[in-house]
Amino acid sequence: MIGPDLFTFQSLWRHYRRCRRNKRNTLNALAFEVDAESNLLELQQELRSHTYRPGRSICFLTDGPKPREVFAADFRDRVVHHLLVSHQERIFEPMFIDDSYACRKGKGTLAASDRLMTFMRQATANGRRPAWALKLDVASFFPSVDKATLNAILMRHIGHPELRWLTHTVLFHDPTTDYRFRSRACGVAGPDSRRYSVPVHKSLFGKHNEQGLPIGNLTSQFWGNVYLNLLDHFVKRSLKCRYYLRYVDDMVLLAPERAILVQWCMAIEEFLQERLHLALRPDLLTPFPVRRGIDFVGWTTWWNRRLPRRRTVGTLRTRLAAFEHTAVRPMWGGAARCIDLRRQDAAGGVDRLQTTLASYAGHLRHGAARRVWNDIWAQFPWLAALFTHQGWAVGARWPLHCSARETGFQARYWRLVQYAGDDALVFFRCGRFIEFYGPQRMVAASALGLRIALLPRAGYAFTAGFPLRLSDRYLSRAVRQGLIVMVAGQTPALLEDGCRARLPCTLWLPA
Repeated sequence: MIGPDLFTFQSLWRHYRRCRRNKRNTLNALAFEVDAESNLLELQQELRSHTYRPGRSICFLTDGPKPREVFAADFRDRVVHHLLVSHQERIFEPMFIDDSYACRKGKGTLAASDRLMTFMRQATANGRRPAWALKLDVASFFPSVDKATLNAILMRHIGHPELRWLTHTVLFHDPTTDYRFRSRACGVAGPDSRRYSVPVHKSLFGKHNEQGLPIGNLTSQFWGNVYLNLLDHFVKRSLKCRYYLRYVDDMVLLAPERAILVQWCMAIEEFLQERLHLALRPDLLTPFPVRRGIDFVGWTTWWNRRLPRRRTVGTLRTRLAAFEHTAVRPMWGGAARCIDLRRQDAAGGVDRLQTTLASYAGHLRHGAARRVWNDIWAQFPWLAALFTHQGWAVGARWPLHCSARETGFQARYWRLVQYAGDDALVFFRCGRFIEFYGPQRMVAASALGLRIALLPRAGYAFTAGFPLRLSDRYLSRAVRQGLIVMVAGQTPALLEDGCRARLPCTLWLPA
């Protein structure tokens, strides 16, 4: 049950903290956090007095072969979206079928793929009998949602007057009237230009606030489930389709005969057009045998295995190639390659790349993708110079930031070289010399022809090294012998323990 007061400060604070975890680094989030308590009290007063109006959105285009138009709501509006959805979930979640997997707790793409494999095993008796599949996709779903129809569906089940008012206010807010266009790349045409890359039927501009939900809002994802819930019940109750599941606007139906799927497709197409004012993509209306595999939620799935979609792997390779083009520079006439770690650290390039790799690893590990994963590391050998790689785990190989946990010379040196191994040398500067300690001195003595000397320093008895002025000579010798070289710089200022901080500067690797 929904209480009489929807807009309590405790609920606003709870959803504010949730939004802060999701979008902590945005400028409007940081501005809101300066005095979060007073801003939430002001927002609560606006909600209670019905003077709340959504603020300015940020419009941008996603990267990819098919650019999508995204409207990122203001931070305070995201707090309201979380509050609104939390109340509406109590009403509509019991109405959803179990096989709807988008934007729901305990669901997601992996659960949808697992359920599809279960359906395929049941429909084919573990591959022993034939079955047919029909994959449907709503054409331009979010820009085509009819707001009047969606509002009627929502108001049919919402009785609380405050919740009805807030739902109407958020639903019929037109983000195209108050937005700021942003783009990472220079020269990208905005919505007011004729060179705007988003087609008319996939854009909210020109819809006169009668159609379309802005991609990027939590309310849009949830209301998409509410809108297509009528279709879910039509397929399950009227068509009696046992093997049916949906993720956003992508649907999969299984049947023992092709003719059954043809009839269901015609019925679904008619239902969408008459009841929801939507249309199906015309290129996905033909049933096909299940043995071909089903492309769904990022996987090509069979009853006993699944492989990553070619586009998914291709996107990862494109991102790695883009980083290689901008950050990995050829040196010495192509005999070596160099990565400026200080520049990448300032731009956050290495951290973003590690996040991307971890995200793809978390996705690919759930399918038969080990060979693809290993091929990617073999195709881009500089990845192994930047990151540690063991199975699906990806970690930082070189500490780009100073850590307060390590105190003393030996602790800081070990932090730099702990992942160096036998294939890498750390040029550790100590005054006017480059020195190697521990296992590194053995690698340096063998590869560079250095003599090991008895020179006790901070717990190490033996060392090998050379004067700083000979760095280029030994750097070239190490790289030409196939070693990775990480050059650590030395800060001029002393730390509290009397040592200087050493941080990675450049990474050299053989071509």
